Amino acid sequence: MKLFIFSVAFVITDILFYIKADYEYSKEYESYWDLSVKASSLSKKIEGIDKFVGQLEKSGLQGKHNALFLETPNNSFDENFQALKSLQIRLHEIEHMNIKSFEYQTALQQITQQEQNEADGMLHVFSGVWCKDNYFFLWDWIGITQILGFVILSIIGVTIWIEESY
Repeated sequence: MKLFIFSVAFVITDILFYIKADYEYSKEYESYWDLSVKASSLSKKIEGIDKFVGQLEKSGLQGKHNALFLETPNNSFDENFQALKSLQIRLHEIEHMNIKSFEYQTALQQITQQEQNEADGMLHVFSGVWCKDNYFFLWDWIGITQILGFVILSIIGVTIWIEESY
């Protein structure tokens, strides 16, 4: 019974830490991206992206990867940050175009496509690097392994408790 209670307490603690980490990341970083994507005006998109870039610049995550061993440019904070900066630069270029021009409409459509289709991987790297740096025990496969371990301990605890009851 003690093993079961111990395991359940750790699972609940992990869940509470996950909620806290998700809230912190969303509040400090991802909300700015989300608001940018939702914005229908270019000025609001730029405002959101500028805040998102500014927060990431202050994050101290430069030089880190969303990986423990198999580091690649694709899981690099810096490489993904450069991709984000190129999006920011492109938005500022579009800002100075004639709103009624074909060039403006095409550029805005490309930006929207990029936000909807290609940004998930980049955002995953940013959040993963942040989580690994701030809540390592919740990060990626480490967190999953930990939760599975506690679930297995809970099952063992219940099994032992049932056997001792008879």
